[in-house]
Amino acid sequence: MAHLSGIAPLLRRLYPAVALLLGGGLALAVPAAAPAPLEQAIKASYITKFAPFVEWPAAAFASPASPFTICVAGRDAFGPVLEEVARAQKVRGRPMQIRRIGESPPAGGCHILLVGAGPSDTMLNHVAGQPVLTITDKSAGIDGGMIRFVRQAGRVRFEIDNGAARAAHLSISSKLLGLAVTVAR
Repeated sequence: MAHLSGIAPLLRRLYPAVALLLGGGLALAVPAAAPAPLEQAIKASYITKFAPFVEWPAAAFASPASPFTICVAGRDAFGPVLEEVARAQKVRGRPMQIRRIGESPPAGGCHILLVGAGPSDTMLNHVAGQPVLTITDKSAGIDGGMIRFVRQAGRVRFEIDNGAARAAHLSISSKLLGLAVTVAR
């Protein structure tokens, strides 16, 4: 946990920036030679902030008290940063939890599936049609997913495949769709 002491102040500074981003349509700038921890902290903030702008069917949760689960598949580029950002956050009253599944297809219970390098096609195919929001990173060479991180003009941005989200019985808010650099209908 000692290595988190330097990241925690950064994350506290990012929360208002992400709130401004989602509220005002701005993008977070990342210097061209940005250190990986800064870019990963920005992406982690995005990931946790996407959830309130997506509607999941009630059947996606085992019970009203079930946690909101973000599953990390493939190579984990976030380390403890994602937990730090998700700590004490809630999605519609549900505590947010992070579950690392490695290269095994998720056994269920994932609401967001963050697919890192590795068997991404297998992971995405495994949850196709299920109410799981899939997130990938084009800048890391991983394509597909309902939301894809991209770098544009030195900023971390994202694209949305709204048709894929609808096919999975998810409804993405027009506010979030309006912030995407591209939206596939």
